[in-house]
Amino acid sequence: MGWRIGVRLSLGRFGDRGSLIKFDQGHWMAWNADVFMNRYRLFPRLRYRADLRTLAFVATALVLLGGAWSGWLRAPLAVAASWLMAFVCCIIAHNHMHHPIFHGRSWNRVFQIFLMFGSGQPPTGIITAHNERHHMHPDSEHDFVRTSLVRSRWNFVNLVVFPFRSVAAMIREKPDDLSRWKISRPRLYRQALLERSVFYAVLVLLVAFDWRATLLFLVMPWLGAQLTLVGVNLLQHQDCDTGSEYDHSRNVTGVVANWILLNNGFHTAHHLRPSLHWSLLPDFHRRQVVPRMNPALDHRTFIGLLIERLRRPPVSHAR
Repeated sequence: MGWRIGVRLSLGRFGDRGSLIKFDQGHWMAWNADVFMNRYRLFPRLRYRADLRTLAFVATALVLLGGAWSGWLRAPLAVAASWLMAFVCCIIAHNHMHHPIFHGRSWNRVFQIFLMFGSGQPPTGIITAHNERHHMHPDSEHDFVRTSLVRSRWNFVNLVVFPFRSVAAMIREKPDDLSRWKISRPRLYRQALLERSVFYAVLVLLVAFDWRATLLFLVMPWLGAQLTLVGVNLLQHQDCDTGSEYDHSRNVTGVVANWILLNNGFHTAHHLRPSLHWSLLPDFHRRQVVPRMNPALDHRTFIGLLIERLRRPPVSHAR
């Protein structure tokens, strides 16, 4: 009889630790998941083996963006792929700031330096807008991506305008996080200062060396990726019931899109457990969210979600 191993993660609040393994022989063995992964995986400093895909995606983005900037990789398909991978890096920055991928601060600090040249933004820059404002005060006046920023009767106009309205709200309302962190979170302050100093110094050098290539093949993909990620918030939250525990977000459950976008489609689960690793979101969605949510808030594809939002049915999905 072969081994049949079933793993049950004991999620707790954040789903990071504690696992149970069951053997056909009928006994249970408890062990620390972190120790097990450190001993047997290929990259011992990673918290989760799934983040090998994260590292591969960041490396791919840097190769594509660097290749386009330098001129040796400017085939139309490669340039289009660089835009997509910049968007994926924005998602990776989001995931990483919720759940750092490495054991050890030094590894994470170095990773963030590389990551910001894939996403076009220092990763610590999203903490105030996303981790603090969006998650702690979703769709309220404190949230920079609140859906009330757009009110056109044509939702196509709302979808186009929303990212720019959101960015304007961030610029207008965002507090001075560096001054605040210098006093309350000095380690985060030093990391943010390092990221911003390195990023803008390198950007100045790139502009001085070749401003056209920097604008066309770096700045434009970065801005396009960031604005797209901001715009997705409208798809995910518009007309939902923000006061509901389970009906505050829309989800995309398709396998292919979530493989590429690192399970970013499971948005309700992410809001319920922001620190849960992205690889665990599908299972949490199936077990904890689906039995309790309005099924109309689940979509198979992003295209299907976009089409529905363009139509914007007059009756809200919220219960």
